[in-house]
Amino acid sequence: MIQVQNVIRNYKTGETVVKALKGVSLDIGDGEFLSIAGPSGSGKTTLLNLIGCIDALDGGEITIEGQPVSGMDKKAKTEFRRNNLGFIFQTYNLIPVLSAFENVSFVLSILNIPEKEIEERTMRILKEVGLEGMENRRPDRLSGGQQQRIAIARALVKNPKIVLADEPTANLDSKTGEEILKLMKEMNRKYHTTFIFSTHDSMVMDYAKRLVLLHDGQIVSDERR
Repeated sequence: MIQVQNVIRNYKTGETVVKALKGVSLDIGDGEFLSIAGPSGSGKTTLLNLIGCIDALDGGEITIEGQPVSGMDKKAKTEFRRNNLGFIFQTYNLIPVLSAFENVSFVLSILNIPEKEIEERTMRILKEVGLEGMENRRPDRLSGGQQQRIAIARALVKNPKIVLADEPTANLDSKTGEEILKLMKEMNRKYHTTFIFSTHDSMVMDYAKRLVLLHDGQIVSDERR
């Protein structure tokens, strides 16, 4: 599904050039539950952002389902993200003035989906992530774990082929974090959605079916379980 070929990404801070990724190559299959792990500064979030068409690379190529995405212009990347990718962030990135239902349904409304279908799909996914009866609550009336469940529902409601999760357990206690991981693994099994995590959390690494370790912008191991 995803081919990362000899990808290079550099950042300039003042007069210093930071080589975030140094020729990374990686093939990711359909339906994988994969963790990209490594210490801070290893390049894992950079790689996730490149796959997610959020950042631009300096060399190499990224192809998703046979479509080169690195050469797309800004408008094409936005459309590609909207139609194919779901995102889960460690800070949840919910809209505070919207209810759980509205945070999830908003994603469908910008896809011009009929209102009745939006309501049905939103209520169904909220039930599946364990938030039935909480759809009218705003984020500030929910726990961190419940907010992350909204973020998962929002990522999955449009039936994306790929979900990218950046440190999804970072702001959760270990018990809640494990519940969230179990939920995502079940969603992966049920919908065959490809999940790609960036993490330095050992629990996320343990749950992954495949673990790719980055160090100083290079892959140092790639283990399938």
